Amino acid sequence: MSEHVTSGDGDLPTPDDGTPAARTAHAGKPPIRLIYVPGLGDRMPPLVHLQREALRTWRALGVRTTMFRVRWSSDASFEERLDRLDALVDQFEQRGERVALMGASAGAGAVLAEYARRRSIVAVVIIAGKFLEPEDIIKPVLEHNAPFAQSLSAVPKLLEELGPEDRARILSLRSARDGVVDDEDTLLEGAVNETMRVVGHVIAIGYALMFRARRVVRFLREVVTD
Repeated sequence: MSEHVTSGDGDLPTPDDGTPAARTAHAGKPPIRLIYVPGLGDRMPPLVHLQREALRTWRALGVRTTMFRVRWSSDASFEERLDRLDALVDQFEQRGERVALMGASAGAGAVLAEYARRRSIVAVVIIAGKFLEPEDIIKPVLEHNAPFAQSLSAVPKLLEELGPEDRARILSLRSARDGVVDDEDTLLEGAVNETMRVVGHVIAIGYALMFRARRVVRFLREVVTD
């Protein structure tokens, strides 16, 4: 396992197509659409707002972004929400866009599951991901977030379907010490695993969205041109 150390409410939202610079970047090539899936705080307006604002800064890098909220505390099943994410991916692919996925914390499980389902996805990025070992999560959290509990059971089996070439298209960003998720859980065998020089779970997510955008976009373009 390699590792490197580096320093809308709707399900089908109006796309954030970005600035004119973003629209004209890499003219002649299909645009990259990055769908971002947040973690368990996806029903907390302040957290959602901050993540949306961070994603807006990616426009200048020529990447179109959209947020998809699983609504982890809803009554829907993980499979139902995955179907909805799949419909969103299909919508953008039908428009001729190349779709990449990025998931933070619990959202990592959703994007990995969707990737296992739809291999046309060009790349996947996970930030401080929690997609293994449900026994590490206290029972009240799992009971309050049923789709999350279901994802922790489903994703490990789905990962078995991803071969070396599939895993090479996954970038996993983690903090030097998470404090919420076991550090080993944020590593994915065969993926490009990178440790950011920050400490903390929430801090790692914010840091990645604000200060690792260029690294992520570079990874997406490298994978797309392979």
